[in-house]
Amino acid sequence: MNILDTILKNGLDENILGAISAKTGIDTNSIQDIVSQVAPQLVDGAKQNLASTNDSSNLIDMISNTDLDSLKNNPEAIDSSDNSNMLGELFSSLNTNEGDVANELSAKSGVDSSSIASLLPMLAPLVMGALNQKTNLSSTDTSNTNDITSMLTNFIDQDNDGSVVDDLMGMAKKFF
Repeated sequence: MNILDTILKNGLDENILGAISAKTGIDTNSIQDIVSQVAPQLVDGAKQNLASTNDSSNLIDMISNTDLDSLKNNPEAIDSSDNSNMLGELFSSLNTNEGDVANELSAKSGVDSSSIASLLPMLAPLVMGALNQKTNLSSTDTSNTNDITSMLTNFIDQDNDGSVVDDLMGMAKKFF
């Protein structure tokens, strides 16, 4: 199962979708559509962060400490104050910001940008949890950030072309 499958099938269960929908006012079908569009950007943000010369230890810690199963058992935790920090780590290496992404997704989906802006921080733990689940970071010694960075980067960019967007968009097309 690839990363987008993990997010859509394992992360966005009925309880999580319901919690997100209740907090944002976005219907569950639109949430799934928005996730399939924005997840590639968020995963690419993780890859860019890991590939940069900056210290990636915050991102690695966030990934290794985020558990999809815990989120599914406590869907209200999807709206945590830590989510903005997680989203910031994912967007920190991209040439975009939350507002621009919300406006772009609003134009594509018809959902108002303020609702999407409230949704984006809730998606960060889903991406982090999916990366953790796929790489099993929570049971790995994360003190050697170079090894962890290499492992995550190789996992995220499966065709080694330097971009994860094409990998994830191909995966998303299978769902829609």
